[in-house]
Amino acid sequence: MTNETSRILEEMPKRNPTDGTFELTVRCNLHCKMCLFRHDDSENSEIIAKELTAEQWENIAKQVARAGTGSLLITGGEPMIRKDFCDIWERIYKQGFIITLYTNATLVTPDVMETLTKYPPHKIGVTLYGASEETYQAVCGNRAAFYHALNGIHKLLELPSLIEFRTTIIKDNYHDVDAIEELIQKEFGKKYALTQTRIVMKAVRGGCADVASCRLEPEDNIRLAFRRGINQIREKVGDTYDEEKLHVERKESKEKKDTLRLSLLGCNAGMNEYTISWDGKLLACQLLDFFSTDVLQEGFDKAWEHFPLAVPRMQECAECTECRSKDLCNCCVATRLAETGRTDGCPEYICRDTAIVQKLIDEGGIGYDERSI
Repeated sequence: MTNETSRILEEMPKRNPTDGTFELTVRCNLHCKMCLFRHDDSENSEIIAKELTAEQWENIAKQVARAGTGSLLITGGEPMIRKDFCDIWERIYKQGFIITLYTNATLVTPDVMETLTKYPPHKIGVTLYGASEETYQAVCGNRAAFYHALNGIHKLLELPSLIEFRTTIIKDNYHDVDAIEELIQKEFGKKYALTQTRIVMKAVRGGCADVASCRLEPEDNIRLAFRRGINQIREKVGDTYDEEKLHVERKESKEKKDTLRLSLLGCNAGMNEYTISWDGKLLACQLLDFFSTDVLQEGFDKAWEHFPLAVPRMQECAECTECRSKDLCNCCVATRLAETGRTDGCPEYICRDTAIVQKLIDEGGIGYDERSI
């Protein structure tokens, strides 16, 4: 450990592993064009051989519970693709976490429902990628998955869990956004809203998807975000809605110059939040694996304690440091690495996105018009 590293660690607030993510697998039964993590099917046998066993997940769950983790996300890939999912779920659940489950809802079998009924998640995040078989074929490569998802969601709604609908919009389902929301309200109830991924990043950690070829152009991304936001305003204010009074404003944030020095990565990753990967590595977040410690070799406590020493000193992007829009930017270490291959790279896609938002703020957004973007 260098003197500089030692000094930075001394200045850093205490790290507490309160929020964890268990990535049971990176395998999935769908082939979504924009997936961050999915590997090619030819790698599945090798991945299966290295995936943690149910006993290993149980052991790790006990360790993180003792270390102070209270909130836990179970995700993948698609976690239900594992033949031992029910066994893993029961073992982890019994440790007493507040558990969230992320799933595409296409593999909700009777055995899965029996397990989840006995051990219900506190929250379930369900992804919907379209409102038709055709869109599911275009986005996920599987027509039948549309009806499997609808049937699976109906089953999951029988649980006492809070259900959150999530989606990622790319060129192939851009035309389906309103239809997805209408489908949710018609099929499952008007109380449910749809959460959309704001920035679609390039694939990370060996993922095989060619995201750059299918994601929206920044202009379309912003149009969509503003249109959905305005629709929500219309619903809230009803007859008092007046488009001429719409404007975009920015609240000044606190100076961020010391953020990187007061945390590992400028966020909660590795400070209060962490991910344990499908093969037992401790990661700061699910998007980053170019530095890690080994939970299987060291145990969780030691892996957590040693983790800061595995984190390289991050160099700031000079161009970003001087940018007037840096507080509006959706950039982080993970997005920089995914988009540019460098932790100090300047991602052109996100720069374009941020510039559009900055323009709307500068112009006030009075009399909002999608065509002005």
